Amino acid sequence: MSKPTLKHFASIWTLMDYPNGSASGEWPMEKKVAAIKDAGFDGFQWAALPELKDLAEKYDLAFLGGCQANAGNCSQILRDFALMNTVRINVQLGNHATQPEEAVDLWIAMNKEAADLGLTLDLETHRDTCTETPEKTWKIAELYAQKTGELLRLNFDFSHFAVVKHLYPPYASRLLDRPDLLRASSQIHLRPFNGHHCEIPITDSHGKISGWAASWLEFVRDALTCWSVGKSSSDTLWACPELGSMTSGYWIPSFPDPWKDTIAAKQAIQEIWEKI
Repeated sequence: MSKPTLKHFASIWTLMDYPNGSASGEWPMEKKVAAIKDAGFDGFQWAALPELKDLAEKYDLAFLGGCQANAGNCSQILRDFALMNTVRINVQLGNHATQPEEAVDLWIAMNKEAADLGLTLDLETHRDTCTETPEKTWKIAELYAQKTGELLRLNFDFSHFAVVKHLYPPYASRLLDRPDLLRASSQIHLRPFNGHHCEIPITDSHGKISGWAASWLEFVRDALTCWSVGKSSSDTLWACPELGSMTSGYWIPSFPDPWKDTIAAKQAIQEIWEKI
């Protein structure tokens, strides 16, 4: 069986307020997209801004959407993305108080509307959303399967689950307990984490892969290996080495440059993939 494809995309979020940590002197959007291209990414992710459609075409990059959705705004969001040549859309759905039953009904309705517009959605596991814990997410998956007969299409950001559970490495036995849902996914956010911090640096003061990122890289290997089981050359996983911007709260001033760390994470992920 031929090996499936891993494609890397960057988040414009990482480059917000970059490079000085403020809006003053922030790179213009085209410079950000050009930097993503120069770093060897296959695409980038952000909101449905009209200028990004043109920049994606100019720099020959795939555009992946990203949004926070609820019952009041989802239709407009989908209509905006339908104008963008969007490959996939990552959705952070609802908030911490959204109940699984409510989330499933909204997700089914959103997917129907998205399909009518030629769009594909992925539900992200994320803090302060309907999927903020594994238990809520698995319940949503159970209800979704009951109502549709299908597996829930998720975009896993395991950093949130790891911190919720304050896990000690190795992480795979706790975080990869639903391999069926991981294998059903086509998008993943790979933020360097440990069990107490949702984001950690991946490089040290010399620009080399840091020792404390070793357990996360082992988990990346396990996750990518798990996803690849049974896949063929027609299958693609879009992977985002997602590090927070300088003003996100994820990144703190003692950390390395977030964009340089993102590039280092991408390279480390690709090396792992080539060995699988």
